[in-house]
Amino acid sequence: MAQSSRYFYLDSDILLEFIYHDQGNPSKYQIEVDDNGSEVKFLDTIKGVPSEKRHLINELGSAVVNFDVTETSGYLSVENFASRTLLLQNGKTYKFNLSLLTDPSLFEISGALGIYSYSDVTKIAQFTPNQNGIIEYSYEGLIGGKIIVDTRANPLFANPDENTGNDINQTIGRYHAVKSGTTGTKYALLGYDSTGDYEMFNYVNNNVDWSGGNETDLLNSQTNATANINYIKYDSIRLHLRSGYSFAARGYEGFLFEIATKRNSGVRNNLTQLVYLNTSNYEYANPKPFILGETLYSKFIDIKVPTLVEQNEEFNDLFYGDGSVGSSDLDPTSNYEMTFKLIDTLQTINGFDYFLTGEENSFTISREDEFQDFTVVVEDATDGDYFKIYGEKDNSIGAFEAYILNQITKTSDDIVVMFDVDIFETIGGVDVKTFQTSYTQYEDFNTPIVFRPVIINSNTASSFSVDVTMRIWNQTDNTQIVKRASLTLTQAAKYGKRLNKLKINSPNQLTEVYNVLPELSSNKIIEGIFTDNLPKSIKYVPTFIERHNVIASKSKIVFDSSNENIMTQSITEVDTSEFVNETKLNIDIPPFTSYYKFVIAKRKGDDVEFISFTNAENVILTFGDGKQKLKFNHISNKDIDMGEGEVLFKISEANANTIRGMKNNKFYISVNNGIDENMIMSGKFKK
Repeated sequence: MAQSSRYFYLDSDILLEFIYHDQGNPSKYQIEVDDNGSEVKFLDTIKGVPSEKRHLINELGSAVVNFDVTETSGYLSVENFASRTLLLQNGKTYKFNLSLLTDPSLFEISGALGIYSYSDVTKIAQFTPNQNGIIEYSYEGLIGGKIIVDTRANPLFANPDENTGNDINQTIGRYHAVKSGTTGTKYALLGYDSTGDYEMFNYVNNNVDWSGGNETDLLNSQTNATANINYIKYDSIRLHLRSGYSFAARGYEGFLFEIATKRNSGVRNNLTQLVYLNTSNYEYANPKPFILGETLYSKFIDIKVPTLVEQNEEFNDLFYGDGSVGSSDLDPTSNYEMTFKLIDTLQTINGFDYFLTGEENSFTISREDEFQDFTVVVEDATDGDYFKIYGEKDNSIGAFEAYILNQITKTSDDIVVMFDVDIFETIGGVDVKTFQTSYTQYEDFNTPIVFRPVIINSNTASSFSVDVTMRIWNQTDNTQIVKRASLTLTQAAKYGKRLNKLKINSPNQLTEVYNVLPELSSNKIIEGIFTDNLPKSIKYVPTFIERHNVIASKSKIVFDSSNENIMTQSITEVDTSEFVNETKLNIDIPPFTSYYKFVIAKRKGDDVEFISFTNAENVILTFGDGKQKLKFNHISNKDIDMGEGEVLFKISEANANTIRGMKNNKFYISVNNGIDENMIMSGKFKK
């Protein structure tokens, strides 16, 4: 088993990634409950009645960042990266789990930049830096790495494992909200005061309309939780923010994001009720920004929610119910109920702060990872110097393919498998990304991707890693299942820029070539005449067409039967459509021979700019469902102007009947530049 992610579009500016914990290793995803950073508080919406709706809030999370330390081919590895340079923040606490080392006592952090300690009982080393500078971590007999202490940490390990994201932190603009009234669109804010006189619990302490618990009750719940809960297991949520996002520019004040889950009584408890205002700044810059659906996501917000699967019963009993009379246990079939609401207005009434919500999006995410038996594999090939990359289900590549094909057949959804490959080279203890690429599988899902990297710094890199992210992407409903794997090796020279030369023991043998033009002066004159007089031209070939804002219209074509030559026949267009994007482009496939004309363009504001195919090697129309694929080349006709984005295709009666039998009802239009094929448009067909 492994971690699994699912993606959902919340809004034009926000992509939600739900990250299930590795249910084969649940202890790795538990956070200790204490009164020194990991503070759990419950807010009852009806004072003293825990069986009614209640909120989990102000779970500050520990300021501790955890690192797993292992041994890899003579190197110390931190979080599976050999000889990694750690950029740590002055004042935070960092714990190193050394339990997998042969002798954890040999691990050391040298220098006087902070306080270091080690427990032989827990096998945990703890380091709290208190001044900036550079020191080293080491282990006798292994190659270690550097620690750089600064005012900010690397985002990759700045956010503690223990940080739940549910805290109320006025300084960074993180707030919590509770419903006010019965409209469902009005909320009161905790942790906000527009007047500048900040009082976190002003509403619950002083508003006469609030019938729930107050600040004292919250503190009592914290004491109770600390005494009775040892730890909580968490799943993770990451809200990815579009590059250049601006809720203010869209006329909104921010957003509300809440997660609830159902109890046996039907009452729902809130696991978070996060508020983000335009003045907030608790998002992180993503060190690995990515593009999905032609949108760049460069920042994110991290939240952890108590898992609904195999949770610590101490927490379940205290937060939901202990099974006693009058309690209300967690419903064993409950799921995560997500609600996203855009904030229309902020207002202050009688000294209390409220907001009103407008547009909203609600959906449910399964409590359990439905794809926990899926994995992505990256392995060093045994029969050569390359890597194999593939997906598995239940440890079988055949079962993986069977699942994908079954989903395509059963649902008619368009499913592709994408592999994002990143190469990191460890140079001087620093991990540097030197290469990235992506592969897409539309078929043959049981055939591994063959990949051979070129290690740019093979002479100096102590190691390198191949990081692979596999995405099972359902293009029909825009959801993704994401699995990750990484392989670290120390044989960088094996994959250097130059391959090892073969040593040939015997002397070079002269190879005689026959039918060669003799080196005569007359032949050189003839050669010069031909070379100098051959016409020369430059041909510009489209190699890539950006698909953003691509639109198309379609027509059925009827030919003038008086002329047998298709190229010179006059044509008549019928059933011509307006320009639409690929989500609305549809054609009919009747059970007989048909001709289809497409006009492809890009929308430029209110104008249309036609895409020229004049110098393309070919334009291709493709149908396929994973079992079979049909491709049709553009056919020429005097009335078709490829320079104005016009292309023409013929589908014979036999091929039409084959297409009508396909489970996948999608088609693709692509351009071939002589080297590769680039998709520019897609649509759907009807029988």
